Amino acid sequence: MEKHLGINRQIHVLANCSTRKFNESFLDDDITGKQGGVLHFLLMRAGKQKIYQRDIEEHFGIRRSSVTSLLQKLKDNGYITRESVADDARLKLIVLTPKAMAFQKSVVQGTIDFEARMLQGVSEDEIATWQKVTQQMTRNLKDKKIGSDK
Repeated sequence: MEKHLGINRQIHVLANCSTRKFNESFLDDDITGKQGGVLHFLLMRAGKQKIYQRDIEEHFGIRRSSVTSLLQKLKDNGYITRESVADDARLKLIVLTPKAMAFQKSVVQGTIDFEARMLQGVSEDEIATWQKVTQQMTRNLKDKKIGSDK
């Protein structure tokens, strides 16, 4: 079992490297990695579907308070606005500003190019296995609390 120690660290290193490199390539300096991930999520769906905070929470698997903070920073930096929904005062529609939309073309093509670069030398079978394994790991972590006293 010891030969598998460090997987969590490897996942963190990959996630941090991926986010940093993507943002360096396609976004301005006034945005953090996590904000860039959310902005990317919004840009990829722009004009295709309405996005609310709960959609971001579900997609990224992060808490409401974290998403609220991320969205507030994106709003403060001029990338989004939040509009009330007429039939449900609890919902706020997330709307991209022209500043954010200026990134759309480069982010869409950049995503394709970025993933192609990241997957160089990785076979289709290896990708399928990786996806299967990471999905199982995610299910494992969602199932129950971790720790000897939990």
